[in-house]
Amino acid sequence: MSTRVVILGVTTGLGARLARSLQDRAMVPVGLVRSAGQVPALKEAGVEPVVLDTHSAGLRSVVVSALTGASAVVLAAGTGTGPGSLGGATAAASPAALLSGAAERTGVRRFVLVSALLPGDAQRAALGDDLPAYLREKADAERVVRERDLDWTVLRPGTLEEAAPTGRILLRSGADPRPEGGIGRADLAATVTEALTAPRTVHRTLAVSAGPDDISRALADLRS
Repeated sequence: MSTRVVILGVTTGLGARLARSLQDRAMVPVGLVRSAGQVPALKEAGVEPVVLDTHSAGLRSVVVSALTGASAVVLAAGTGTGPGSLGGATAAASPAALLSGAAERTGVRRFVLVSALLPGDAQRAALGDDLPAYLREKADAERVVRERDLDWTVLRPGTLEEAAPTGRILLRSGADPRPEGGIGRADLAATVTEALTAPRTVHRTLAVSAGPDDISRALADLRS
């Protein structure tokens, strides 16, 4: 039976590549989208679409239904990840909170968050409210996911680029890792796919950029 992976952000440049990468590994991408107009293109691309009525009180039930029986969740959305960004039904909750809560409720253990290049802890603290909203949302999403009883992984990519896939990356780990450069969307998508089944990525925050190391080997060689 094929493995279902639920994705928020499937219509982004990264999300489209992630869907293809999952399909190459015999996984079924399930895309959470906000418009019925996006459904035909997703179906043509082999993605199972789930339309979210972002102003309905039943939104959480739809998300729970989508996750039921899935093996993993990937939050790959770019901007618009703060509270209320999925409409009035989530005015007090971010997508990270909504998805990770639904994952706990449905027993979906594996959760990968695609975050961003963040300034260091000290600089974030110094900036406070002056930290750009997009980065503040990503930092908050990381915190929310880490607090859940899930097998989570946070990936912090460098600047996303349009580049031919190389199958190679540079990983950095530690308490507050930072990528050392940009990365092609295709290679980041392949990294997300590989991370879903790489046991040493669980409960890790990893910075990823273009580099010399084979993706699967880089993830397998992480120190425990």
